[in-house]
Amino acid sequence: MFDGVLKHRSGRVIALARSVLAATFLFAMWMDPLEPARNAAATYSVLAFYLAAAVVVTLLTWKSWWLDARLAAPAHVIDIVAFTLLVLASDGYTSPFFVFFVFLVLSAGIRWGWRETALTAATVTLCYFGAGLIVGDAGPSFDLQRFIIRSGNLVILSAILIWFGIHHGFSSLSWPKDDLFGDLSPEEAPLETAVRRAAQLTSASHAVFLWRSWGRREAVAIALENGEVTTGAANASRIEVPSQPFLFDTLHDRAFSRSAYRTMQFSTASSRLDPYLARQYGIEEGLAVPVRTDTGEGMLLLCSIDSLCTDHVEFGGMLSRAVSAHVQRHALLAAVKDGARAKARLSLARDLHDSIVQFLAGATFRIEAIKRDLAIGNGADRELQELKELLLQEQQDLRSAIGALRSDSITLPKLAEDLGTLCERLGRQWAIKCSFSADVPDRTVPMRLHLDTHQLIREAVANAVRHARSKTVSVVLSTEDEDLRLDINNDGTGANKLKEGSPWSLRERVDEADGTLMLASHNKGTELSITLPLKPEARH
Repeated sequence: MFDGVLKHRSGRVIALARSVLAATFLFAMWMDPLEPARNAAATYSVLAFYLAAAVVVTLLTWKSWWLDARLAAPAHVIDIVAFTLLVLASDGYTSPFFVFFVFLVLSAGIRWGWRETALTAATVTLCYFGAGLIVGDAGPSFDLQRFIIRSGNLVILSAILIWFGIHHGFSSLSWPKDDLFGDLSPEEAPLETAVRRAAQLTSASHAVFLWRSWGRREAVAIALENGEVTTGAANASRIEVPSQPFLFDTLHDRAFSRSAYRTMQFSTASSRLDPYLARQYGIEEGLAVPVRTDTGEGMLLLCSIDSLCTDHVEFGGMLSRAVSAHVQRHALLAAVKDGARAKARLSLARDLHDSIVQFLAGATFRIEAIKRDLAIGNGADRELQELKELLLQEQQDLRSAIGALRSDSITLPKLAEDLGTLCERLGRQWAIKCSFSADVPDRTVPMRLHLDTHQLIREAVANAVRHARSKTVSVVLSTEDEDLRLDINNDGTGANKLKEGSPWSLRERVDEADGTLMLASHNKGTELSITLPLKPEARH
């Protein structure tokens, strides 16, 4: 029962503690007629008035967060005045009501920030010193030791509470220990997830998330009612995202928020929340939470919260950071996925260019040769048969490449064997002499080297024939420390000078594999040296 009444409600706790404390003091005096030793009638009068005031404040603020916030400062002043009068009316610095100062400093720390707590502590300390010195005397009965000890206790406890307020705060609403939104998925709707989880966390039966993305004229409104989510368009110009969370009551046109130093701020709800939007989505009373990210901004409105109180403002700040981080993480995850898709498309385009496109270019080269033979009356049966075989071998190579993608590794001798077969076929395809030699150890390497080396040799040979009119190409495969090395030389004329960064397709693939490419072009041909790391963690 007490958990449901007092949990997460600092206003109720303070109001109830004030009433119980006043009643306890009054009952203790009634039980011991010898206390206080002086001014008993005045002490009884102060306690009776204070108890009545405490009960009235409790009744007024029990179900109203607005009155709780509005009466916080006046009630705190009454507490300090009551403490001072009780010390004056009773026994001064030896007053049994000395411990009352603990309640004063604690309530200030819970309600406000460290500045208000420090002001309260300073005020209470001065009041105690003044009352103690006025009532006490400097004669033999003056207990200097007790006066110093009590004063020291007051100052030290106040300092500790002020320090705690500066470094930790006094929020009474607890944050869940587990991850608020769980694992992210690019397919989920982050705004809808945020609405559902925030409503569940605050026990709000109705919620609306007004969101506008940067660069878009229209905003989106995601409404949650009785567990059902609906999405529609909203007027972006009417959405004014606040800097801090705030409580609102549109029926009475009032709002409550806190500054960065937890100072209470009061305003009208219509100045914080557009009345048209409030009527459109049935928003009456609740918590407004600002959400800002790199992709947009919005306001999460949580309505019909069970036992809404001023503590929800600070809780809204934590919720704001959590929702913003959730939306931001989802945007980053979606961007990464889009980047991966784009990279996959580029990789596929490059592979098609380096394999099928280059093969088709070579086939076109052979067809042109066949046409010349036919034009001069030579037979073309042998050339056509060879072209057919090349097409079949290319088809087989594509199947092998697809099958290789399903494997994780390959041995270097097997890789050298496949590259030798490739070079023999490229020679026939381009009608050149394409030699291959290898000097590699028997070790296992990642399968990615199979695709990279095949495509690099295909592109290098095609460039040598088409751009440098080469008739001979030599390919040498070797290892160098933790690198696989390809040396590809041709006897082209080098008439077509390579631009800086060329050939782009080769450099792009080598850079992606964290390898290096060195190229030298001269009158006797072109020398190309490529190194690729044998291990994925190797970097240049």
